Amino acid sequence: MKTSQVTPIALLTTLVAGIVATGFWIGSIFAPTGIPAFPAASSVATESATESADDTATDTAAESASDTELLQYLIEEEKLAYDVYVTLGDKWGSAVFTNVSASEVTHQDRVAGLLDAAGIDDPRSSTVGEFVNPELQALYDQLIAQGSVSQTAAFEVGVAIEELDIADITEMLTPVTDPEIVSVLKSLRSASENHLAAFQRQL
Repeated sequence: MKTSQVTPIALLTTLVAGIVATGFWIGSIFAPTGIPAFPAASSVATESATESADDTATDTAAESASDTELLQYLIEEEKLAYDVYVTLGDKWGSAVFTNVSASEVTHQDRVAGLLDAAGIDDPRSSTVGEFVNPELQALYDQLIAQGSVSQTAAFEVGVAIEELDIADITEMLTPVTDPEIVSVLKSLRSASENHLAAFQRQL
């Protein structure tokens, strides 16, 4: 009687069949106890895809939260400019405050449109000089106090506000990727540059 022999081809066929059937490397069967089996390539690919999807979802959520904070701060900052210019304009009666404050209404409307499109709550109060953001509230109080000293001081407050707006918007543009937000930010910065020149001409 002939002794059956396992040929290399037969052994390879058995190993491949085992990989397909079990989803794990057959080589792990022969590994010493305690050494974990290596997952099949398909399993690794699935885990990698899942991790990638999780990372993408996390990045998207972080970006959304960042845009929310940015837009809510921005619209209150535009409100601050408007409220200061209206208040100081009432006190000193200069046309520059009237003209620039009218533009600030348009600026707020532009940002409000972005908030509405993204389903983000508008934090603005309808009361002049009232803000949700405590830093902006403190800044408003400080600027009104400074601008109430004299008309020249009021113009200097206008310069300070527009310089702050330009610096803040320039910083905001760095992480933003949404083309609509970028477009609005650039438009607001350009307008602030014009407002800055208008106040500087009064000094």
